[in-house]
Amino acid sequence: MVSEFQRKKLIHFFGLLDSHKNGFLHADDFSEIAERIRIGLGYEANGPKHIWLAEKSAKFFHALLLEIPHKDNQKISQDEWVTFVSEQVIAQGNEDVLEEFQEFIIGFLFDLFDDNHDGYISTDEYVDMFVVYGIDIKYSAKSFIKLDINRDDRLSRNELLHAFETFLLSNEPNQPGNWIFGNWE
Repeated sequence: MVSEFQRKKLIHFFGLLDSHKNGFLHADDFSEIAERIRIGLGYEANGPKHIWLAEKSAKFFHALLLEIPHKDNQKISQDEWVTFVSEQVIAQGNEDVLEEFQEFIIGFLFDLFDDNHDGYISTDEYVDMFVVYGIDIKYSAKSFIKLDINRDDRLSRNELLHAFETFLLSNEPNQPGNWIFGNWE
């Protein structure tokens, strides 16, 4: 069973994915995020990058639908999300399941925001993530600094995977990984 602190963070993350703020994840949430990225990064409407974003976002959502038990065929509730991550990812204590979930989430986000495809998330790309997901921008610099373990002014996939693992598992509010998605309080 997860702690109340972990539950609070899971709800925070769900809220970022729920772009329509209606308590459910559905396909429109992910097409909305793809559109926000397209606009934010200046991609041409219906151009190759826009189509790639839309397809990647749709595939991500459908993969969630396949993994997370849900009552409605086309949407996932906040409770279903929290129950799944709590019971199937965290409480199981299975490192393979945890690593697979981390890679699934971070891989999706990393691919979306590593705009120049250099294998790192720059401060600008990290700020783009905050803007797209509606995370209060005032936390972006603090979050970036906390996550940049080797202080090279960029976030590697491994740094983000480590941060997300901390986000999922830590019961210590001061752990740097808890800031991966800004202020969770």
